[in-house]
Amino acid sequence: MSFLLLTLSGWHWLLQAAEPSSNKNLNFLFAGYAVVWLLLLGYLFSLARRQKRLEAEIEMLKQMKQEG
Repeated sequence: MSFLLLTLSGWHWLLQAAEPSSNKNLNFLFAGYAVVWLLLLGYLFSLARRQKRLEAEIEMLKQMKQEG
């Protein structure tokens, strides 16, 4: 997460230092970069939730096997 914040602050600096004519293009570049990071983080969060559910189901199945 700290890498993302450092990257975002770096992009903020670039946006301020850019010439006005290329500022619009850098805004789109930054927006695309931010969207990709948000999608990636969302996907990783989804994978972590699925893994926890699968681990809980495996434990339940192990307990059922021991009881039965």
